[in-house]
Formats: sequence, structure tokens, C-alpha cells
Amino acid sequence: MIRFTEIDRKQAFRYTGMHGTPDEKLLALADRCERKLLAAAVPNYVYRVCPLTSSETGIHCTGTALQLTGKDIAAHLNGCTQAILLCATLSAGADAAIRSGSAADALEGLVTDAMASALTEQLCDAAEQEILQRFPDCYPTWRFSPGYGDLPLDIQGDLLAAVGAEKRLGVSVSAGGMLIPTKTVTAVIGLAPQPIPKGKRGCAVCRMAKTCQFRAKGVHCE
Repeated sequence: MIRFTEIDRKQAFRYTGMHGTPDEKLLALADRCERKLLAAAVPNYVYRVCPLTSSETGIHCTGTALQLTGKDIAAHLNGCTQAILLCATLSAGADAAIRSGSAADALEGLVTDAMASALTEQLCDAAEQEILQRFPDCYPTWRFSPGYGDLPLDIQGDLLAAVGAEKRLGVSVSAGGMLIPTKTVTAVIGLAPQPIPKGKRGCAVCRMAKTCQFRAKGVHCE
């Protein structure tokens, strides 16, 4: 389990879509939201490393039911012989903190939600760093999540099952493919035995690029 004592304020304010320098009132609210969220959240992650085999139907994660389909994930994992399957979550406590903030005040709910998103990203970064320390002779790709590019969301259930996320973290997936708790991320990180070229990421492969509220405001979510 990973512990955090602070949340990336710059990233959190980006998630709110606010522009300019926060005033004292907003900073005080951010302090309050941060304290409540850090007290409620239980950041944790699980992972599994699988050998990869390719076929005409996609890339299979050996030892699991997970099949990775689409041209984007195939390009992402080109040259990789293994993949890290990752699930990271802030727990149901974070969802409760967001609901509590929203019930108190709309702005408090917005800031708490944005801070939870930023903290989720911090958790993923910390988890990735810890995991990759165990594979010093491998060359990793960046994290690629279901919903990026043409990698379908409907693989979420198989990915969660592959890492035992429901039993180990209490994470499940709705009929619509949404992860529960909401501040949960699943991802695939490729491992190659030799250096690999950097692939496209972020807006370049995001299926929300054309309708993204962040891009419309001249910013991005990463």
C-alpha cells in the first residue's frame, strides 16, 4: 500500500478546468478537500506480469482470459514479450469523500473530484515506479488503458479478473464498463528485451479527443 501526504495541486487545478492563479478562498478550500480526501482514500494497487502471444485475433496475455485487440495496442506492444497488467484504486473511501463534498457545496465537490483524479495519477506513477524496479533488464512502454485508441472498454472485466482486483482491491466493473470505485485505473505496460521507440500517447490516441472539454479550453488532462 502506498501512502501520500500531499496531492499535486497543479494537476488538480488543471482537472477543474480553472484558469489563472487560485485565490486565497480557493486555496483554503483545496486545503480542506485535500485533508478529507487523504484521510478517506486507501490507495493501493495489484499487478500481474504475463507473457504475450500474438494471433490474427489479437494479443493474448498467457495464463489469463485477456485478449488485447486493436491496431493501437498492437503498435504499443510491438517488440514486447511480456506485459504488466495493472489495477490501481483510491478505494471506495475516495468516492465517499467526493459525494460528501458535493453534498456540502458544488465547488467543494468539483475540487475534491479533481484532487482525487490527480491523486489517482500519482498512485499510478508510484505503482509503475515500484513495479519497474523489479524488471531492471526490461524496457517498458508507457501505460495504455482500455478506452485509449481502439482498445475496447469491454476488456475491463477480463483485466480485473487477471489481476484478482475484485478480491484483492474490491474493484468491479459495471455493465457499461465503468470501474467501481470510480477513482480506479487499469492499464497495460509492455516489457521488451531491447529498447523500443516511443509511441503516440495522450490526445493522439484518445477517443475523446474531438469532444474533450480540456482541449476546448486549451489545456490537457496529462
